[in-house]
Amino acid sequence: MKEKNEVKKHTAFSVNLNDYYRDVKTEFQRHLEREISKESKSIAPLISKGIGEGKQLRPILCRLVSDSLGGDAHSAFECGMALELIHCGTLIHDDWLDGDRFRREAPALWDELGPRTAILVADLMVATGSLHGAISLATGKSLAVCARNLTEGAIADFTDKENYSESVYLDRIKRKTGALYSTAAELGALVSPRIDLASQMHKFGETVGIMYQITDDYLDLLNSIITKTAIGDLALGIPTLPVTRLSRHPEYKGAIDIFVKTGKADKIIEHVKITDAQNIFEELISPWQEMSRKYLEEVPDSSHKLLLEQVPMSFSNELIASDKTKFHADVF
Repeated sequence: MKEKNEVKKHTAFSVNLNDYYRDVKTEFQRHLEREISKESKSIAPLISKGIGEGKQLRPILCRLVSDSLGGDAHSAFECGMALELIHCGTLIHDDWLDGDRFRREAPALWDELGPRTAILVADLMVATGSLHGAISLATGKSLAVCARNLTEGAIADFTDKENYSESVYLDRIKRKTGALYSTAAELGALVSPRIDLASQMHKFGETVGIMYQITDDYLDLLNSIITKTAIGDLALGIPTLPVTRLSRHPEYKGAIDIFVKTGKADKIIEHVKITDAQNIFEELISPWQEMSRKYLEEVPDSSHKLLLEQVPMSFSNELIASDKTKFHADVF
């Protein structure tokens, strides 16, 4: 019990960032509802059901980058809607492929509507999102590249098992979570007068996504240790950096080698200390946080830039603060 109480607490958003997030999310939800209401009566409910109630961090990031660069709010929201539809559509695919019956504490769409209908709804959402994001040739291409990267990353989850390395892992998450956040930031620049910063914003968003995914993978490890049950990627036998970096501790190397070779996480769950997992996590995200600041150097100084600087660590901390595995909620 003593070790559980050593899990560090994380504060999510600052007051200013939280105020911005709350206000813009409310505006964005109105935009979503208005645009979805324009669909036919048979299609609108399916899209609404497919979106559900997520954090909508990617549309918020798109709008914040746009605001930081003097961009158009409506165009940023259209791009944000594209991102949200594509993201939620891929989640429906993922849930069916992984056999997950719940998403955000609600029945997964494939379990509720049946696999055939759910997959078709997911395809519809991706196509509809692409239409909303086709503001210019550049925004359309950015979203198309994002959709391709997401698919390649999902394939790599399983094909990369046999040749896993830290570089392979980073490449995979750049094409998954990283792709969504990098595209969100890039689109924010592409709907602003500063399209010259699109490449830098893409790299900034990528660091946000990398930190977010490393945090998510760390939570799989942490919750597996706490509950003594393999959770998430540990249950699927997918190696992740927060797990494999533990091999730098000699006492864990054997357990990590077994997991990478066989997918069996029992030894990890049994032996790894929470404090060691925590220290590895902080070691992993620290350099990415520092790198993110460099990509913002050319963004003009403003109150929005100050919020943008907080985003990488804040988004990761928000994920920790809102973690839904509550078997031992007292340690968070």
